[in-house]
Amino acid sequence: MVVDGRAADVDTLATHKLVRMRVAAASHPGATAAVLARLAGDSSPNVRRVVGARPETAVKALQRLATDPDRATREAVAGNTSTPPDTLISLLSDRDFDVRYAATTNPAADLRVQRAMCASPVSDVREVLAQRPGLPPEIVGLLARDPHRQVRETIAHSVDLPAVLQTLLDDPNPAVRATAAQNPHTTAAQRRQLTRDPAAQVRASVVHAMARHGWNIAEEDLLRLAADRSLNVRFWVANLPGSTRPVYETLAEDPDDQIAVSARQWLQKPAGPGHTVGRRRFSNPAQLGRPILEIENHVWNQYMNRGSS
Repeated sequence: MVVDGRAADVDTLATHKLVRMRVAAASHPGATAAVLARLAGDSSPNVRRVVGARPETAVKALQRLATDPDRATREAVAGNTSTPPDTLISLLSDRDFDVRYAATTNPAADLRVQRAMCASPVSDVREVLAQRPGLPPEIVGLLARDPHRQVRETIAHSVDLPAVLQTLLDDPNPAVRATAAQNPHTTAAQRRQLTRDPAAQVRASVVHAMARHGWNIAEEDLLRLAADRSLNVRFWVANLPGSTRPVYETLAEDPDDQIAVSARQWLQKPAGPGHTVGRRRFSNPAQLGRPILEIENHVWNQYMNRGSS
């Protein structure tokens, strides 16, 4: 490092009266553990923040900085891969979300720290943990039984452990089951279970997932959904691709005009080479339409503006 054209002496910089010089010392690649330990007690939070983020900082200094009054300093320690497990665990209870977030997402957090996250009384710690990819099966299993619904929903979205997925499909909260219904790892038997779920939002969710993933759901189950007591379930079946002609024919006679009109679009004859009604990209050639990645905005808005019947 060069200061005023001369090679900087890190020890001299560390005792300089200007904060920017001491920050330079704390940032210098040649700063020793002793220098960093001394700077950990610096009067300026700008200096302490840099020290807290350095992997070369000694454990004792990191432990001291973990209780620093400056939030950004504690956040730096929480994200430092050299911070010891016990210190990371203590930071999970920090009063500031950014600090807790940094500790929860620290890539060096081992299984013991992750268990502490699962046991944390602070729900956002568990929610953030649930979003981390590649979690050990033990941690995934704990999060799938979390008392907080949002945590279970996060796990339900993409978990690929069969036993855990089944637990979430049997969850007492319909919002969790509806999220699990979107999981691409569900089996045909589980999808059949979902079409018979007592909650309308779950039954609607599996129809949505069929359109998104190109699933083959048995015609008898789709016919049951076409006669569903929920207006919104029938709305989804009528608007989304993937059902068979008999299903759309049933919905074309629905007492709700909007549903009936939507269903009839799938029964129209091709109007030209650019016409897509009846184009098949599902595994079952009897299915009409094609899988879609997202529901179009106008369809979603129509759905949200309807009642919850």
